[in-house]
Amino acid sequence: MIVKDSEKTCDLSKGLVLLIATVCGFTVANVYLNQTLLVSMSASFHVSAASIGIIATLAQIGYALGNLLIVPLGDIFERKKLILFLLFAICIVLALNALSINKTWMMVTSLALGMVTVVPQIIVPLAANIASDHNRGKVLGNVAIGLVCGILGARLASGFIDVHFGWRMVYWTSAAATLFMILLVYIYFPKSKGENATSYKHLLMSLGPLFITERALQQACLSQGMMFASFSAFWTTLVFLLHTHPYAYGSDMVGVIGLVGIAGAFATPIIGRLIDIKGAKFASLLCMSVSLLAFIDLIRGGYWLPGLILGALLITIGTQANQVACQFTIFQLGEEKRSRLNGLYMVSTFLGGSLGSYVGLLAWSKWQWNGVCAIAILMIAISFCSLIPMNIPKKMIGDLMNKKGSNM
Repeated sequence: MIVKDSEKTCDLSKGLVLLIATVCGFTVANVYLNQTLLVSMSASFHVSAASIGIIATLAQIGYALGNLLIVPLGDIFERKKLILFLLFAICIVLALNALSINKTWMMVTSLALGMVTVVPQIIVPLAANIASDHNRGKVLGNVAIGLVCGILGARLASGFIDVHFGWRMVYWTSAAATLFMILLVYIYFPKSKGENATSYKHLLMSLGPLFITERALQQACLSQGMMFASFSAFWTTLVFLLHTHPYAYGSDMVGVIGLVGIAGAFATPIIGRLIDIKGAKFASLLCMSVSLLAFIDLIRGGYWLPGLILGALLITIGTQANQVACQFTIFQLGEEKRSRLNGLYMVSTFLGGSLGSYVGLLAWSKWQWNGVCAIAILMIAISFCSLIPMNIPKKMIGDLMNKKGSNM
């Protein structure tokens, strides 16, 4: 393990990368636990399946808010202490989720859980800062394995626990796992300190100008926001597809299909190496194309289990590998602002995810599976627009901002 007082770039040990990936996976899983539990929750709270879908949407909105309000703190506070504080908060909110007595309670706690589960987005800039320039793409790819395994493993574990022990036990189990993560982080994580000696108010006020002036950040936000929207539309509605003809499966089957997606997660280090060699833009184009072809095939193949499994694999590869490419791009914009860059980027990503969950459920209620695929294809088409060069000079943007400031 490497223990550091400041974030000077150096090679990460394999053990530390593994631990970082593991903590990221276990914590991000909390945002997705509810997606396989929606049917069980609707029965428990006596509401419709379409109505209960707001819980999945609120968890992702909460995650977006956490990225906007909490993640930037990594630029001014010691990250290890911030991570430990958030992990304790996660334990408390998970317990409140497990104790929910109605849909309204669950909506509030799901929003709160999303907000405090932004630990991975504080850890990822830490890993990027510690990694050396020549292997940053590879390191981010390896960390992404943990994120994907957490996202898809959440569906497998929650589906299995739900079927055998009930949906509330899912949250109690996650709380226990988080307590173990706290111990590991306390013992092994490196210490760091923020690069900016500024107030929280000024830190938040810097986010708008940062987003306006960095075109690469804007393009990354559009790219992954729409890719993740299509990803969320698929996984949020999959549980409903599997409960209908020709499948008639339970919630646990979503987790089984998720296992295939976990296998696809191991493509992310390959994308990381490809980024180091051929660049992030080429990698993004490849990832978008993979997801687009997957959804086109799922229009018919979704009603055939092998076709559905293949589609889940390709969608996971495309979406998560594209995230590595986008994060690599924005982390080149400056070490001292990586937490804010990553926060803004993840806000757009999970706003896209919440949009995908909401619109996907609407499409399912009106047009069933074909409607979901059509919406996802449209989202990926919008994502391709991020590759179109935006030749607006930075000087022009700066002049516009100065003019606006002088008129206020």
